[in-house]
Amino acid sequence: MKRILNILLFACCTTCVAAQSMQLGDFIEHLSERGAKVSTSRVNDKYHLSCRYNVTFEDDLPLADSICILLDRLARRAVESYRYESHRNDNDTITYSIAVRGYGSKDDYLLDLARVEDPSSSWTNDFRDYRKTHTYLYPNPYMQQELRLYKLLGGNNRRMFLGAREAVMFDYVQGRGNLIAMQTQVNKEKGMYFHFDISPLDSLLEARLAPIGKPRPVHYEHAAGQPVDKSTTYYSTDYLLPSLRGKSESTGKLYVVTARQGAARLYQELLQAAQHHLDVSPTQCCVLEYTNRHFKLSGVRNTVKLQVNDIAESSFLMADLDRDGTLYVLRLEVNGEYWIPKDWKVNDKR
Repeated sequence: MKRILNILLFACCTTCVAAQSMQLGDFIEHLSERGAKVSTSRVNDKYHLSCRYNVTFEDDLPLADSICILLDRLARRAVESYRYESHRNDNDTITYSIAVRGYGSKDDYLLDLARVEDPSSSWTNDFRDYRKTHTYLYPNPYMQQELRLYKLLGGNNRRMFLGAREAVMFDYVQGRGNLIAMQTQVNKEKGMYFHFDISPLDSLLEARLAPIGKPRPVHYEHAAGQPVDKSTTYYSTDYLLPSLRGKSESTGKLYVVTARQGAARLYQELLQAAQHHLDVSPTQCCVLEYTNRHFKLSGVRNTVKLQVNDIAESSFLMADLDRDGTLYVLRLEVNGEYWIPKDWKVNDKR
């Protein structure tokens, strides 16, 4: 028992030291290395550049302790923060809500969704800044996630932190931990159209995957008004152009790379290239969602056609590192909404 306690103490101290010395992004990567499940969403939009982390784990109190140390440090320099902790009946409940930075000249303006802004208020300009930063050029997966988060936190006092430029929320209840961190900055680039150009990723696919990944042609169709059946649908949208009623047609290639061919290494290479694309292309509207085994990169090729002509043309790249070590990469050109069949890893004609 003493040896077990020493191991737990060492693990806790090691992680706590990391929490004190790392930035948030680096610390979340550290949590992933410790076994926590981490998913990340990034968006480049005409008005803002944002990133959201979602971290979950179970039955790891040392990990929860290390998170608390980091959040306590963040709270000391935050605009506003709340903490609640209870251990009644041997049930651990820990809750944090932290608005690290707000808007305005002093980074201290937080939008309270329950309050109607007064035009005569000295915060009016800050409110305009917030509204501009939370306006999306076109409906996208990141926007949908934000809407779901608003709904999830409806009636909760945390909702004001959705009006922060940088916010963190953490819950640890009966052994289950969930951390959400959001970071937003104004896009200062002055691009005119913000069209998505995926050609740099295509060049990488041709150079690295095509020689070994045996590209296979794929074609998917989903009719307008056709029900979205979870038993046959892997991924779909209905918000790019609601008038299409879910109509979709996609053409592209499926690459398959085995573990022996270096699938894990290639997955990391593709993910890093996708992240780099967002880093260097702030004038392209696109969304990247990823974990350490799966990512989706998508964007509208012509935002003017979408907004003016009601024509949705998108580029889509998805990679999945399967449990057996096989890498599946799907590259599509899409007309209409996104729709991908459940068995997309199987090559057949549709």
